Amino acid sequence: MFILTDKKSGGVYAVANKNNIKTVHLFEIEDDAQRYLYQLEADEYSEDLEVMQVDTDIVAINCDKYGYNYCVVSSNDLVIPID
Repeated sequence: MFILTDKKSGGVYAVANKNNIKTVHLFEIEDDAQRYLYQLEADEYSEDLEVMQVDTDIVAINCDKYGYNYCVVSSNDLVIPID
C-alpha cells in the first residue's frame, strides 16, 4: 500500500471532513497515489509531499492510536482532492 507523507516532518497526509475527523488514504496502486499527489500539487497544496510504501497494519495501528480514520483506495476507486 502507498500513502502520502510530508518530506520535511515525515507526517502522514490526511484529509479532514467537516467535523475535523481526519482520514488517511491507503492506495493499493502506487500510480494512483502519484496521480493524487500531482492533483494536490496542481491545486497548489502548500506542503512538499511524497509517496511512500507502507505496511497496512502499521498504518491502521497508528490511525487507531491518534484517532484518525483510514480508507483503502482500490484501483477501481476515483479519489480527487477537495478544497
